Amino acid sequence: MKIKESLNIDLSLNGDRVLLVIAGLLIVISFAAAFSTSSNMVNLYHRHDNFFYLFKHTVLIILGLMIFIVTVNIDTGRYKIWAKPLLLITIGLLIYTFFFGVDPNGTGARRWIKIPFATIQPSLIALPVFMLYTSVFLDKIRSRDHDFQYDFKQFWIYFFVVLMFIVPHNISTGSILGLMTIIILTIGGYPFKRLLLIGALILGLGGIYFLAAKAFPVTIPNRFETLINRIERFSKGEEVLQTKYAKAAIATGGIIRFAPGKSVQKNLLSQSSSDFVYAILAEEYGVAGAVFILILYLVLLVTVIAIAIKQKEFFPKVLTIALGTPMILQAYLNMSVGTGLIPVTGQPLPLISTGGTTIFMTGWILGVIFKISMKK
Repeated sequence: MKIKESLNIDLSLNGDRVLLVIAGLLIVISFAAAFSTSSNMVNLYHRHDNFFYLFKHTVLIILGLMIFIVTVNIDTGRYKIWAKPLLLITIGLLIYTFFFGVDPNGTGARRWIKIPFATIQPSLIALPVFMLYTSVFLDKIRSRDHDFQYDFKQFWIYFFVVLMFIVPHNISTGSILGLMTIIILTIGGYPFKRLLLIGALILGLGGIYFLAAKAFPVTIPNRFETLINRIERFSKGEEVLQTKYAKAAIATGGIIRFAPGKSVQKNLLSQSSSDFVYAILAEEYGVAGAVFILILYLVLLVTVIAIAIKQKEFFPKVLTIALGTPMILQAYLNMSVGTGLIPVTGQPLPLISTGGTTIFMTGWILGVIFKISMKK
């Protein structure tokens, strides 16, 4: 009791209960997924304890819940002050990753920073942090006259810097960030003509970067060859081995099944706990289980939109949409990859995929949205 009072933490959680229920159900499912894929993780990383990764996931979920509770007790108005410092720190992490990042999976993508006992993926931090900065920027320009020069100095220069250090090693996350930024700005009433100008600038700079990367592939880091190969093979109907395993997993599951931990394909899918976790869940719980998960994310999207609509003030309204919709987009991209509907993107399944960065940022996002829903 004394600890609670000293931290000034309110544990009543009088906000949108549907948000809590959906998040809780997805977390329970994440334990089922972690339990199933732990054996594969042990084989991949040569650990002898089959429960090590389940224990690790449990610890990460607890830390994520702590982040959620702390975030719920932070006044959302403070983010107007914190947005820029948080963005600058994130840019620092992106720059460090660009030059000194590690590639633990051997895919050629240096997306991670190695720290004691763990790794973090700054690009997954950059996405919600930049959505926060976008929301603050929109709120700021609503109350003042602003020309394009002001916009460029206060916003667009940061936009291009963030993309510059994400895209070379993580095209999918960079694309989501760019797309969601344009969408949120459009929803927030940013001048359409300026968006067209920025769109032309993006195409021009993107074209220059692509040509330079093709001309100097060793000097300029990029993932274009991987992206092009994936798109070409997908368009020709040529499935990569991972996609074949994922489809085999779904076919094995049938319509209805209850076989926790009984997946066979988890031992063949190298990213069974992240990129293809949805296929593993379909194998163990059938198509009905997979559809249930899909519906949960759909309800989560509707809940986020409903919370935003209820807000009377502009900032919490746009912040809810800016943080919530990219999270749901990542979920549906992950599920689309797992079912073979789109090429592999490397996007996590929020609240279910393993990984500290994803869990921590999702905890923060849900904390912010729940705090907003508490306003009467």
